[in-house]
Amino acid sequence: MKNFGKINLFVAGLIAILLSMPHQNAIADDFAIAMYACRLTKEKWEQSVLPGANYSDATLAVVAASWSALSFFNNKLSWEMEAQVGRYFGDQNHWEFNLPILGFRWHQFPWNNHVATSIAWGIGPSYATSIPEIELETNDSTSHWLVYWYAELALGLPKVSWEILLRLHHRSNGFGTVSEDGGSNAVGAGVRYRF
Repeated sequence: MKNFGKINLFVAGLIAILLSMPHQNAIADDFAIAMYACRLTKEKWEQSVLPGANYSDATLAVVAASWSALSFFNNKLSWEMEAQVGRYFGDQNHWEFNLPILGFRWHQFPWNNHVATSIAWGIGPSYATSIPEIELETNDSTSHWLVYWYAELALGLPKVSWEILLRLHHRSNGFGTVSEDGGSNAVGAGVRYRF
């Protein structure tokens, strides 16, 4: 936890840089609500999305609210903030709260007139109300507080508010900055409504 102040300083600096960049107002779909479910894997994040990944008997259900704060490059890239509440079922049964305040979404693909597509990545703090048992099975130790990041692919019909999302949900020790060890990966799918 001693490096947590350095992380906060880094994130604050990055947000200051973003705010100082030339940008447009927020894109038309400023707010969104998403629901997704994912299954925890016992793999590193790189292997968790590949066929044959080893899954645990724990499922995570998440509700997330997001806001597209700013857009850049003629609305091709947006900066998003998200707040999540998650509940585990199965071999884990605790709550998880994630706040990826630094998220980026790329909106521009050549086929968007046929299938509206975006990819996103975000990072922020994660808090688990209990020490996650699956994290202890796959790591030497873990912590209530870890770093959270996600990678996402979203697909939908053009000019429709609903979209399908595929997401990699990752808790991490941040290369030892917030905990000596710990972390987990979950792969899932869900829906999002933009308004």
